[in-house]
Amino acid sequence: MAPLNILICGGGIAGPAAAYWLSKLGHTCTIVERHPELRAHGQQIDIREQGVTVARRMGILDEVRRRAVDEEGTGFVDARGRMVAFFGRSGSEEHQSFTSEFEIMRGELCRILFEATSDRVEYRYGVTVDGFDPVGSRVRVTFSDGQAAEYDLLIGADGQGSRVRRTMSPDDSYRAFGVFCCYFNLPRNAHDEHSRFLLCSPGKRRVMATRWHSKDLGQGYLMTMSHADEMRKALQSQDSLVQRDLFARVFRGAGWQSERLVDEMRRAEDLYVFEALQVTTKPWSKGRVVLLGDAAHAPSFFTGMGTSLALVGAYVLAGELARHGDNVEAALDAYDTKLRPFVEETQQLAPGFPGIMYPDSLWAVRLTHWVLGFVAFAKLDKILGSLSRRLKPEGKKWKVPDYPELDAATDSLPAKS
Repeated sequence: MAPLNILICGGGIAGPAAAYWLSKLGHTCTIVERHPELRAHGQQIDIREQGVTVARRMGILDEVRRRAVDEEGTGFVDARGRMVAFFGRSGSEEHQSFTSEFEIMRGELCRILFEATSDRVEYRYGVTVDGFDPVGSRVRVTFSDGQAAEYDLLIGADGQGSRVRRTMSPDDSYRAFGVFCCYFNLPRNAHDEHSRFLLCSPGKRRVMATRWHSKDLGQGYLMTMSHADEMRKALQSQDSLVQRDLFARVFRGAGWQSERLVDEMRRAEDLYVFEALQVTTKPWSKGRVVLLGDAAHAPSFFTGMGTSLALVGAYVLAGELARHGDNVEAALDAYDTKLRPFVEETQQLAPGFPGIMYPDSLWAVRLTHWVLGFVAFAKLDKILGSLSRRLKPEGKKWKVPDYPELDAATDSLPAKS
């Protein structure tokens, strides 16, 4: 196929992953990112199942291992900080527990993808897509700095709140869970163990968590299913002080390390507040505009598969573009057809979830602790995981497609000018 001039909106994970494959095929790729520099920060993420397969095909899996977070596992504690259940880190790519074998800080994965693409992909920071219109078989894009240009393809990889998606499809489709989250960095104390710990607290359907990715720094998480109307108003206000005050009011007195977490949340500089959503847009493309990653199908953090879906989606999109030659629209349709079953499978949550993880009454919290403790003690998570893999027909699990066209593409491309 003739080389395409491609604009990618979003410099996180999905966008650079797509640029990796597309530039390898000889296409000209430009990534615009609204932040003023590489967003080499963020919370802990992981790569699971099919995402591991794609990371291996990209040749970045060894580097992911090298930069991985050494998290020993996930523990659940009661209001006094006593351990009620502990699940160790998984020991294989196939079976991964609460803590994956491939835990990595978001910023580190962003750096890996940037390093793998920066010699042949143009990155433009501090600018984003302001609007776009079809022009024949191309798309004319207007940028936030007032400039405009035409491209053969616009890829919207600008996250859960994608502006590209809202412009392409005004009838924005998503599923809200009523779970409101606050993430922030947390200074580490000498007694903080190298695992993730969670507390389910009664009364306001609250969950608190800590994770530790370095000797000096960790992450704090405050999550609640209460005060939905107030939470949504605080999010819409985009007023950080209002958001901090509300989360402080909800979590004060929750037990365990609630006072410490609230105090650190109040003074954190990197606060990230959001409502857990699943994006369910159909279709993912219109003309020469296509959505990718969370912009197309955010699965919510409950699934643990957002990063993996981004990597897999980028691979499938590039593979279908390579396979369909100059018929770009057919490639975009095939990308949707091929990937959507995996997305729908991933977005399917267990009955009662996520509400079951946010118990309201004291007896419900105690029941949750008892169940978790029994599962951990009897190692039922490993037994059931192994049994599920053996009983599930091989053909039922979505497999990453093979694209010889991508394997055949040469890496000997001219560097960007």
